[in-house]
Amino acid sequence: MVISVTPDDEEKFRQYEAATLEVVGRYGGVPVARDAQPLIWESDADPALAVILRFDSKQAAEAFYHSEEYAPLKAFRHTFAEAHALVIEGL
Repeated sequence: MVISVTPDDEEKFRQYEAATLEVVGRYGGVPVARDAQPLIWESDADPALAVILRFDSKQAAEAFYHSEEYAPLKAFRHTFAEAHALVIEGL
């Protein structure tokens, strides 16, 4: 899962990130990369942060994203950040 995010409130984002990583782990997800200065090519987007999370499958990523545990965190994130995510299958 490749995520780009631009939070309006850094403190809220830290709270969100810590809680979300706990839920990610419950679904077998593992943080792979986190970059506050990603290179942006062929896009008008200019995210403040890029993150890569590894899951065992697309189904595991979907289970995390649509889980009851993540739903309130996602709603919380919507109040202070713009984010985009892309889920791709590994080689």
